[in-house]
Amino acid sequence: LCYVPETYTDYIIPDTVTAIHGAFEDCSGLRSVTIPDSVTEIGAWAFGACTGLVSITIPDSVTEIGEMAFSGCSGLTAITIPDGVATIGEGAFEGDTGLTSIIISDGVAEIGAYAFCDCFDLTAVTIPDSVISIGEGAFAGCSGLTSVTIPDSVTELGDGAFSGCPELTSVIIPDNVTSIGN
Repeated sequence: LCYVPETYTDYIIPDTVTAIHGAFEDCSGLRSVTIPDSVTEIGAWAFGACTGLVSITIPDSVTEIGEMAFSGCSGLTAITIPDGVATIGEGAFEGDTGLTSIIISDGVAEIGAYAFCDCFDLTAVTIPDSVISIGEGAFAGCSGLTSVTIPDSVTELGDGAFSGCPELTSVIIPDNVTSIGN
């Protein structure tokens, strides 16, 4: 449940906060959030189901994006994952149906299961050289996805990583991949 009054549409998180866990879940009236550099962790369900959220900047200080952190944020159209983030958690951006642009910076090593599942408007993804694992269903149901670049650093593709992507016409799997799921 949302712990922020519905009258707040733009919210500035105080610089004394270091982690966010579920506090903004289901705050449908929330349109923008300013996260200070003091935050290192955006935990589980931090902004889940914030359907009105259209603007958020993840600061470079963040090292972890937890499971379902931004899932169901259908108003988000673009997101940049900063260099400090090592893992994009399970379902972190699942169901963000308006998401058209993702920039994944070079610090990310793992894209968790269902991380970008059902992001219908997403058309292209460039995965940086730092990524070694793409989880189960990571991009499943991204029906608008036409282009994916998988770098040589990737060694594992989880089950159904790109299932339900009918517009995807070409994927080159690098030689370093040792495991491809169903």
